[in-house]
Amino acid sequence: MFTIAESASVGAIVFAAAAIGAAYVEDRIGFDLHPWIVLATAAAATAAIVVRAAGRLRRESIGELLAFALLAVATFAALMRLAWPHLLPPGGGTDLTHHLLLVDYIERHGHLPRDPALAKYLGEMVDYTPGAHLLAVVVGRWFRTDGLHTIYALVAACVALKIGIVFLIARRLFSRNAAALPLALIAASVSLLPREYVVGSFTHSSYLAQVASETFAVAMWWAAMAWNDEPGPMPALIAGIAGAATFLTWPVWIGPTTLLFAALVVVRRDVGLAERARDAAIACGPPAIVAAVYAAQRAGAASIAATTGFALRPTLTTVGVPFALLAGVGVGVSLVRRVARTNLVLLAAIGLQAAALFALARTRGAETPYLSLKMFYLAVYPLAVAGAIAVDTLLRVARRGHPRVVRAAWTVAIAFALVVGRDLLRMPRPRPVVSDELRDAGRWTRGHLPTECVDYLMADDDTGYWLHLAVLGNPRDSPRATSSETFEPSKALVRWVLPDGLPYAIVEDLDALPKDIREHVDVLARFGRAAVVRRRRSAPCGQ
Repeated sequence: MFTIAESASVGAIVFAAAAIGAAYVEDRIGFDLHPWIVLATAAAATAAIVVRAAGRLRRESIGELLAFALLAVATFAALMRLAWPHLLPPGGGTDLTHHLLLVDYIERHGHLPRDPALAKYLGEMVDYTPGAHLLAVVVGRWFRTDGLHTIYALVAACVALKIGIVFLIARRLFSRNAAALPLALIAASVSLLPREYVVGSFTHSSYLAQVASETFAVAMWWAAMAWNDEPGPMPALIAGIAGAATFLTWPVWIGPTTLLFAALVVVRRDVGLAERARDAAIACGPPAIVAAVYAAQRAGAASIAATTGFALRPTLTTVGVPFALLAGVGVGVSLVRRVARTNLVLLAAIGLQAAALFALARTRGAETPYLSLKMFYLAVYPLAVAGAIAVDTLLRVARRGHPRVVRAAWTVAIAFALVVGRDLLRMPRPRPVVSDELRDAGRWTRGHLPTECVDYLMADDDTGYWLHLAVLGNPRDSPRATSSETFEPSKALVRWVLPDGLPYAIVEDLDALPKDIREHVDVLARFGRAAVVRRRRSAPCGQ
């Protein structure tokens, strides 16, 4: 049976997954994106699942519902504060531009890229799983805005829901424990301790699709636990829906969660073979079908497995000593506590895939085991649950006597929540590398000037890179796009001090432009502080 909070989280997951699926199916059969059809489909699918789940509802769990809602709303509000009021994604790096490039393409054309020749402009995003990008576009249309102003709020909502689901997972794990509710709150709080992995992954590193996909993967983990508690087709169906969305958003996470479900099915010998086979097919069939369909259409999609790039290495500095100690103790305790075995199975599955990706990276000669390191971003959540197991064990050792243990658990839960909440609220608001003024300047430039003849006078090289590709639409494989000197702020200023450079430039702050440059340009258009300028003396370029 599901609790009220679990049914609410199931509704949110099914709605998002169905919206992604409907948008992808529309594109796959050749139609353009129709956001209101997607909305109707997602609402109908959600209603069908939630109504059926309501027949299995446990209605006594009001405290759990309040805790779940408070966690999700507080996390969402804290994350939204970082981007308010403009709601522009605050991260940087090339990943941000590449994600926004695909979002912009979908908005402009109404469908996913279908011509392999578009790799000249989109690079690997031609074959990238588009779940988060499709969802950003359709949600933007629903709210009469665009993907650029939607994608951060969407990812923040995914993170808030994910933290809430971690709480529900821990609540199930401790279901026979009188202190289950505070221990579940501790697990959710501990999951936010390694901030660089949980928050920095999208506010700094711009792993937007990866972070959104984590929510569906964690939902599949919850569904596997629900099936283990009470085998049947409903939790298996939820696992299948979440698994399909996981693959369509960022497929790397699908391996460990599928292995977890398969392992639980194999070991449940008290359930008939036919029932287990049915539920395994319901849970694993949808992601397998989606994977087959996607691979048939996108021959280059598997190349992500050999990708290299930057990812944090899990060290005491990046995860923090408190998280490392709690997780380490919790994993050790889990080895002898039967209730925690599912958590260990998921950690083992994550470790197994990390080892396989490490071996693949070495075989392909990748500079860093990029995706192998990425696996720790998912491992944070079962490790956080292990941290709650550690707290439970320590409290039981320190305070024998049932009532005192429960009171102590609430004290620790409140202390953790206050510390984590304070840290989230104290996070400095990052300065976005994108802005509405610059986007307007870029769009004006795209409509009036040859885009290959434009320079970028910016404070950050990521801003110039975003303008060059995602706003002006220049090819990614051109020499200018692949040269770091094109976007390096100091070198761009030098080019505009010297004569005979490119004739046009987009300027981030016209008033801050050095006098030696400002006195020798004409302003073609101005958008707040941003402007498009023309050099008075320049060599011919473009048209």
